[in-house]
Amino acid sequence: MSFCLNPDCQQPRNSSEAKFCQSCGSVLLLGDRYRALKPLGSGGFGRTFLAVDEYKPSKPRCVIKQFRREEQGTRNLQKAVALFVREAQRLEELGKHPQIPDLLAHFEQDDRQYLIQEFVDGPNLAQELEEGGAFDEAQIRQLLQDLLPVLDFVHQRQVIHRDIKPENIIRRSPDGQLVLVDFGASKLATGTALGQTGTVIGSAGYVAPEQALGKAVFGSDLYSLGVTCIHLLTQMPPFDLFDSSEGAWVWEDYLFDRRVSPSLKRVLNKLLANGTSRRYQSAAAVLQDLQAKSAIPIASPPPKPPASEWKTLHNWNRTVHLQEEDHTRKRLNTTYILWLVGFILGTSLRPLKGMHRFYNGKILTGVLWMIPVIGDIGSLVDLFLIPRMVDEYETKARAKLGMSESGVPLAPQAAVTQTLSPPTREQQMVKLLKAAQARGGQLSVTQAVMDTSIGFTEVEDLLRDMVKRGYATVDNDDRTGVVVYRFLEL
Repeated sequence: MSFCLNPDCQQPRNSSEAKFCQSCGSVLLLGDRYRALKPLGSGGFGRTFLAVDEYKPSKPRCVIKQFRREEQGTRNLQKAVALFVREAQRLEELGKHPQIPDLLAHFEQDDRQYLIQEFVDGPNLAQELEEGGAFDEAQIRQLLQDLLPVLDFVHQRQVIHRDIKPENIIRRSPDGQLVLVDFGASKLATGTALGQTGTVIGSAGYVAPEQALGKAVFGSDLYSLGVTCIHLLTQMPPFDLFDSSEGAWVWEDYLFDRRVSPSLKRVLNKLLANGTSRRYQSAAAVLQDLQAKSAIPIASPPPKPPASEWKTLHNWNRTVHLQEEDHTRKRLNTTYILWLVGFILGTSLRPLKGMHRFYNGKILTGVLWMIPVIGDIGSLVDLFLIPRMVDEYETKARAKLGMSESGVPLAPQAAVTQTLSPPTREQQMVKLLKAAQARGGQLSVTQAVMDTSIGFTEVEDLLRDMVKRGYATVDNDDRTGVVVYRFLEL
């Protein structure tokens, strides 16, 4: 198929052998050589197309970038043209590096400028993140090892990329190498240019503070690379990883159960430093630190637990929970019966008016309900308060027995401690399962400590172990943002 490059064409699709567009009559071969196949995307400067070079026998694929003057407006046209031409100049020099697309041609046709550059086949890192989930430490280290030499090459030629982000880093399919693309926002960092305020350009969330003020430096690219890394590590948008009220990055709070070694944390935090003097001054310096500090090996995810093991724990928890529900239901039914008896016979036998309250420990109001008028009104109101009354009674009863809301002992009784051995790890896991059941299938560390009376450190260790065994997953509560453990099949 051939795709017409005329932006005003109503039917741009043509046959693969056509020389002229059947709809608008425009020439389909760009520069008598490059045939557009399909659009790849559009941006601030224009559109990009996948194309083939018909001049060569193998017809290799390439990319056409079309600059559209009509999209720029009169005010920005001169600047936009300059940036488009600048990209061609940068690619001509930088394309000599094997991890930067090569510039094949730059020319004007039909009053529109075009760049023809090498096509890089493969997914970008944003696509990899979406398909494969958050990166681990080994992947981030490999990313830095692959990309920092490319940045060093670019910076040595006095060029600042100014738009480093996952979408502009492509993993080339044949060899897996990372390729840095889109130099449309790049800037030549001459001695005078570095001291001047320039155009504010870049992608929101990834832009360094000084770049946002129009004063990009080499360290601005390193900052953007650092933001890229923490986005890939956490799978969270950059804006969510920065606490604007404190003026600090909080990306480590979003790691959940993913381990990152202290050495890599130090490297990333130095890349993310707000002040340029506290940030790395060169890509080579980052590489030196990265290679000097060994990484903690990251264990591969453990297999799912055997079905029989999970079933035993789950069934045990379910049995206990059903017993507790049955007991509460019986008390609720008895309370309603006592209320009904009092409502029917209480006019002649006043003590019956308060029997449902006596039954649930409300002695004082039970006596008051014997008084005419007060008891009649109160009894009517109680029809809607009975579930809450029963719940309060059950809570107080459990507290007296040293039990949590989920029915788990809060503290061992003295006599029991003397005769029974300490609970096993599996028994403590069951406590956590029961506590999670009572809270709708999820639990934070603080809630687990409160509901089970297990020590804070031990609870954290148990929950991590249960995640490894596949009993639970780690997530952030949608409402509060607190780290919670969601238990499977509860």
